Amino acid sequence: MRFYLFQASSEHPLSKAIVEHTKKLREQYGSHNDHMMESRDFEVHPGAGVSANVEGKLVLVGNKRLMQEFEVPLSPEVEAYMSEMEELARTCVLVAIDKIICGALAVSDPLKPEAGRVISYLKSMGISSIMVTGDNWATAKSIAKEVGIDQVFAEIDPVGKAEKIKDLQVQSPILLCWDYFWHCTLVVFMLTLFCS
Repeated sequence: MRFYLFQASSEHPLSKAIVEHTKKLREQYGSHNDHMMESRDFEVHPGAGVSANVEGKLVLVGNKRLMQEFEVPLSPEVEAYMSEMEELARTCVLVAIDKIICGALAVSDPLKPEAGRVISYLKSMGISSIMVTGDNWATAKSIAKEVGIDQVFAEIDPVGKAEKIKDLQVQSPILLCWDYFWHCTLVVFMLTLFCS
């Protein structure tokens, strides 16, 4: 329940989902009078996670990149868990308190049912689809394969996504950038023009 108040400060869709789920669990199992700890020095690390001071302890919630940024060691057990979840196309969110991993969440965002059909239809019109995502490589490749996207750029923070779009624009006109599949993925549709 302590995790709830910390995540409530974040605007990220994953955080919002965690907060909503925690509210339901709290209503179902917890007392409404439970002590809630407040966080201070809350900071968003774009594309990596969040950090805050909770009762004098540094609390980190985010991906592997955030843990590396704060020099949090990952045990072989944590690495194995992350690999296993990534192979299942799940994103791993790690929780550390004072530079010690104390938990992990595996989250997945189901694809919209029509995603594969849309990509297939666009391919039939000569439009390429490229995925640009902050998710890990294993998850990104799995999702791309499922919907028929051939080119993937993963583990890219929000600033990097904008730069990647600019780079792609040099190669071919971009028809549309579409945040379609889930919260942090851009699918870029490019039309390749053939002139004789």
